[in-house]
Amino acid sequence: MNGQRWKLAIWVVASLFFQGLIYLYFDQVLLAPTSSYEVSAATETVTGGKAYYSRDRQYTAIVKAHGVDIYMAQQKEPVRTIELHDKKVSYFRWLKDRDLALMALHEDGANDSSVTLRQIHPLGAEHELAETVSKLPRGSHIVDVAYSTATNVIYMQVQVAANPEQFRVYRTDANRDLKRVYLNASRIGRIAVLYDQDTLFYDDVVAGTITARHVDGSWEVISPPVGKYRLVGVDNNVIYIARVNAEGLATAIYTARPKGKFQEERVLQTPVDMRQVTVKELGKAATKQ
Repeated sequence: MNGQRWKLAIWVVASLFFQGLIYLYFDQVLLAPTSSYEVSAATETVTGGKAYYSRDRQYTAIVKAHGVDIYMAQQKEPVRTIELHDKKVSYFRWLKDRDLALMALHEDGANDSSVTLRQIHPLGAEHELAETVSKLPRGSHIVDVAYSTATNVIYMQVQVAANPEQFRVYRTDANRDLKRVYLNASRIGRIAVLYDQDTLFYDDVVAGTITARHVDGSWEVISPPVGKYRLVGVDNNVIYIARVNAEGLATAIYTARPKGKFQEERVLQTPVDMRQVTVKELGKAATKQ
């Protein structure tokens, strides 16, 4: 009898162990929406638009073609409605540490376009900050935002051409000092920033390299010298990159601390489209396979 109980206990422990491994695998690298601006981890398509959930699901923002409705949990009517008029949303994301969202809008004029990044308080606020970049090529829109609530620095990645894809990056800070950040590449995939340092990371899609640009304007290529790489993201000051094959598909994940060397963390069983690879949660390191 004791032998049977012992075998049962071993079976239960083994089962929990393997379940934990499966959870860790899916918790670190997830399949994200294919649209590059749909970066919020908690989103889903709903009738008439797309729903974005705040950090604790206390608020839900439903982005529609002509407006944004924000709901509070357990309430059927929106607590706030934002009219878009002639503008369109290209990016929406709730911050991870507070009930505040970032929303990017764009509008085409007769000869050019303007893009705006707005702070959104779910219940409204007297002072919601907004930054606008005007006189951009027609069709320009914000596709990604990298920010740090510790340094109050925000970087905006703006797509200014589609064929071939061309991007610009703009920076703003707590002093509302908006300026363009000049990079050594125009076809960039992703941007990311450290939590407690004003260092911007971006990847050159053509060269297959990843660059760290510091606040003083200096820069350095940080990706390994052999192979081609793409930026996955920065998570709790851990830098995640992916090695890619000749088709641009991710084959392995590497991590490093700032100023450290990249180490291989996981070899992917099958090559994965880079649009499907992203860091899910802060503060969790990748597990080796």
